[in-house]
This record gives sequence, structure tokens and C-alpha cells, in this order.
Amino acid sequence: MSAALDVFGTSGYDRGTVSAICAAAKLSRRQFYELFDTREDLLIAAYDMIHGEARTAVLEAFAEIDEVDAGIEDRTRAAVGAFFDSVATDPRRMRIAFVEVGGVSSRVEGHRVQARGQWTEFFSAAAAEFTGLSESEFGFTYEAAAFIGALTEAGHLWASSEHRPDRDTVVEMLVGIILSFAAGRSTPKDL
Repeated sequence: MSAALDVFGTSGYDRGTVSAICAAAKLSRRQFYELFDTREDLLIAAYDMIHGEARTAVLEAFAEIDEVDAGIEDRTRAAVGAFFDSVATDPRRMRIAFVEVGGVSSRVEGHRVQARGQWTEFFSAAAAEFTGLSESEFGFTYEAAAFIGALTEAGHLWASSEHRPDRDTVVEMLVGIILSFAAGRSTPKDL
């Protein structure tokens, strides 16, 4: 997996040949094909690894926050910071998770859409835990999708820029986006 991270995350999927991956992993082509049927399979495995680790980091951040005393802002800050630290602080991870998976094939696109749907469900469920947020027939699906778009674009820009704000500035901007969504679903005293 570290070879996939290095090759796909620096050279890109198109240039990330099986030979380049094998050289980075110190594997023969035969060994590669014993592990993966195609390069796409390796890309999907790397993508799943990145998102799985990010989900674990976010869940751990939620678990570390005292739910009784913490409000939406504190819990959101912890979750966004955990995601950002897991994915965006390594440009290779960001590139694989949000750039390289685009346009590879209909199979990879279907997998990406499914994974994004899992994040949408995850963030929707997290939003539903907060009392004082009004319900909608759509749950929090649209807010979650809009936030995921903002998070991935801001994270990609941050990870790929040389001149950039510090991590906390970007996290606070993203927290502000979630809080504005929450404000649209609550009364001022609820926030």
C-alpha cells in the first residue's frame, strides 16, 4: 500500500504503471498480480485505506469529546480536524482520495460515488445526533453533500498549495460552514 501511496500520490494513476509500483514495492510483476488483478484494484484498495483511516480518525475524535459538555462547535472542530489531519496533511493521500480516482473508469467512479455516499450518511447521522436541529424530509443529506464538497476542495487546495494558510485556519473555515448549515436548522439559542 505504501508503494501505491507513493506512486499514485506523486506520479498519478495514469503514470503509475505496474512496473513503477513493483519497483517501489520491490515486488515482481508476478507478485503484484498475485495480490491484485489490475492497477484499478490497487487504486481502489488505496482509496479505501485512506477513507477507512479517515473514518476511524473522525470516530476517535468524536469519542474523545465529552458529549454532555461539548456542543456542536466543539464536536465539529474535533471531527473536521481529525479528517483533515488524516487526509489533507499528506498531499499524496489527498491526491489519491479526491483527484486520481476521478475519470479512471465507470467501475472506479461507481466505487467513489458509493464511498461518498457512505460519508454523506456518516455526516447526516452525526448531524441528527444534535438536539435542536429541525428535521427535513431529506434528513441532512444535502448539507452533508455540500460540506463534503467544501471539505474535499479546500483540503485539495491546501494540500497542493505552497503558499497557504495554516491548518487551523482551514479547519475553522470548514467548521464555520457546518455551523452555518446548523444555524439554518436551529434557533440561535440552540447553537
